[in-house]
Amino acid sequence: MDEFKVIVVMNEAMLKLLKDKNNNYEENLKIKKILEDETIFFKIDKLKAQKILQNVGVRQENIEDVYKKLTSPSVFYDLLNKGKININDNNLVVKYNTYNPDDLFKKRN
Repeated sequence: MDEFKVIVVMNEAMLKLLKDKNNNYEENLKIKKILEDETIFFKIDKLKAQKILQNVGVRQENIEDVYKKLTSPSVFYDLLNKGKININDNNLVVKYNTYNPDDLFKKRN
């Protein structure tokens, strides 16, 4: 399951719910804009990410697990392989080690 897509859908549902109840939905409009960047959870600190998850409707007891899934090494490497993350991006708050495939078979002294 692609947790990021689930978060986007949850935010859309929350927007509709807040609009239907005539509640303030400005924060979720901002989140909608933020979620246009698939790499956003790697670029913001954990507290901001958790606030987003809370605002889209993730239950408090699930926020930590959802955050870990959104920022997992497998998601990171998938985005890296798709060219959506640049390993040299100074805006990355969460990142994992990478290697240069050309260096794998170099003889070491």
